[in-house]
Order: sequence, then structure tokens, then C-alpha cells
Amino acid sequence: MEMDPAALKVPFFHNNDDFDEVLFYHRGDFFSRDNIERGMITFHPCGFTHGPHPKALAGMFKPRKTETDEYAVMLDTRDALEVGPLPEGVENHAYVNSWMPKKEAAE
Repeated sequence: MEMDPAALKVPFFHNNDDFDEVLFYHRGDFFSRDNIERGMITFHPCGFTHGPHPKALAGMFKPRKTETDEYAVMLDTRDALEVGPLPEGVENHAYVNSWMPKKEAAE
């Protein structure tokens, strides 16, 4: 974790301008994302600005722990990825709601 007050705090907003980005979350408490469970995958296409969930952003300057226990694999691809058909029951359709303020997400 970044302890130097002048350090760029993780997580931060960024663009992956040249590559598609895929993250596989193996295990742990993923501090940059809320509603992520082990075994999940996220996909950020080239040119898509992305960053921390609101809950993670709120704790960005005041970390709740001094070290992380998360294990994830991130792939940046040279060529664009194509998302094929997904087997039934694989996609978490409620994930998009995790970006909404709690009041709206409950409606």
C-alpha cells in the first residue's frame, strides 16, 4: 500500500488507450472493486476510462488496511478481444447496479 503522502494512491482512474484489459479475480478482498467475488472476470475495452468503485474511492486516501491479500491476474492484449456467447448463468447481470448509489440500486 502507498504510505508516502505524495504517492499516487491505488486504485486510480485510467484509460487503457492501446489495449483491451481483462482481470481475473482469484481470491482475496479486492479493495478497488465492490461486489467482486473470487472467480469473477471483468473486461475493460480499449479506450474505456475506468477506475475504482465509489466505496473504494471513498477509502482511497484513508486505507482501511496496511497490506492487501488479493490475488488477481490482469491481461493487456495487443489485439482487440471479441466477447463470444456466454453459457447460461455465467454473467452477473446485477453487477452493473453496484455502480449506482445505494438508494438507486435498491429500487
